[in-house]
Amino acid sequence: MPIRPSVAAASVPQRHPSTSLPHVRAEAGSRWRVAIVHPHSSIRETMRVILDGYADLIEVVGEATDGNGAVELARTISVDLVLMDTHLPNSVEAIRQIRRIAPQVVILATSAEYSPYLYNAMIAAGAVAFIRMEDAESLLFRSIVFAMCTYGPKHMQPAPAQASARRSSFAVSNAG
Repeated sequence: MPIRPSVAAASVPQRHPSTSLPHVRAEAGSRWRVAIVHPHSSIRETMRVILDGYADLIEVVGEATDGNGAVELARTISVDLVLMDTHLPNSVEAIRQIRRIAPQVVILATSAEYSPYLYNAMIAAGAVAFIRMEDAESLLFRSIVFAMCTYGPKHMQPAPAQASARRSSFAVSNAG
């Protein structure tokens, strides 16, 4: 059950264009705290590199190689979201345990392949979404934003100026 606490990245990769979400901004000093759970260090590192491109919104706070490590992370550090591999021997039970000890934690299931059985088992255990690893580069960040805005604590709010601009443009477009 090796647990690797987060270390600062030497360099931040180029940001993906999906960060241009004008209606979403982080409140001062708040970032979503993410734990990555996968048995392969190369996959964990790939996910970390993807997420490091969004360091203003997401902080990788820990990694684990199995479900027991994920449960230990949820017990010992403040985590907002867990990325859990579906092929861990105890992933379904680990999701149930995390949901019991930290019900506010949002869990996204990840897998190299889609299986209806695994998908249904993970969702039934408490995961809110399923991401195929082949889609991670383009969808991981967007999936986290959607999951956290839908199921997580309200760390992100519409920027006041943008909200009023949208109301103004709506009023002007419907005025005539």
